[in-house]
Amino acid sequence: MEHRVPLDARKQQILKAVVADYTRTGIPVGSAALAAHLANWSAATIRNELAMLGEVGYLIQPHTSAGRVPSDMGYRYYVDFLMEEEDVSAAVRRQMEPFFANMPGTLEEILEVAATALAVVTDAVSLVTAPGTGGSKLKHLDLVSLDPRHALLVLVLEGNLVRQQPLALARDADQTILSAIAAELNSLLVGLDADGVGGAASPPGRNLQLRRELIADIMTFMKTVDAQQDTLILHDGVRNLLRQPEFGDVELLRQVIAVVEEQRLLSALIASVDVDHGVQIVIGRENGVAELSRCSLVLTTYRAGVTRRGTIGVLGPTRMPYGQVAPRARFVAQRVGRSLARILS
Repeated sequence: MEHRVPLDARKQQILKAVVADYTRTGIPVGSAALAAHLANWSAATIRNELAMLGEVGYLIQPHTSAGRVPSDMGYRYYVDFLMEEEDVSAAVRRQMEPFFANMPGTLEEILEVAATALAVVTDAVSLVTAPGTGGSKLKHLDLVSLDPRHALLVLVLEGNLVRQQPLALARDADQTILSAIAAELNSLLVGLDADGVGGAASPPGRNLQLRRELIADIMTFMKTVDAQQDTLILHDGVRNLLRQPEFGDVELLRQVIAVVEEQRLLSALIASVDVDHGVQIVIGRENGVAELSRCSLVLTTYRAGVTRRGTIGVLGPTRMPYGQVAPRARFVAQRVGRSLARILS
């Protein structure tokens, strides 16, 4: 990390004012504009302080005659020492209430609602990961005959996730046989995770070998579903980037969208951020992804019950109103956590 120079009270106030003005307008900030807000000091004094803040790396001057904009290090200093979080206003809560008033009944639908609500109130790209699992548990299974040697496995898992998988059968089995086996397996396997299913011993009886093979197939498929859930990231609000002047650069916009759409890269990036302790803000080049060097991430954890948790947050330009976005992300995380706890309990 770059060496961070301590700032006296005046430099802190000027840096804070630059961040606020630039966040609001997207226009480099000059001494004359600041003097109108910081009446205690003359434009000349402010100009000298801006120069000093530039020398130590907290501000950048895009052009010789232009005003200043915060650098990544300047934003970091602001977030760590100067930022004041805004309360989530009654107006914003009312804006989100229609999303949460009648939450749907499945995990993925709830995550989609959360992503949409957060994108609306932050004017950024929202990101929501599925809750990490110690292994989702089986609620119900069905076996549907496709032909004598093939069946469709239908699983209903925690969170009312429905997943289907065609299976090849080792011997002929019609729907009567499959329905009987499904009833037996439901009594044996419901409430177990993939490892529990794999360790379950089918009692002796008719079609014992077929039942054993189906148990192995169910275990394998559940592990596949768990792995997919662990990397599932839903997002919304990509269109919000179009309203930000930074993304008037079409190539930059294309690169950012490509990262957002690439689940594996985005999942690895989110996993690298420690969000167990409140809201974490990753600014510009701190994220280590070249395509996102002009973007920031604001991430936090939602909890669904005692052991299940996921990540929720936003991606937007470094010129982001962090003090506004952080509490809104936290608010949505609390709402989605309560909704998921209801269906996962």
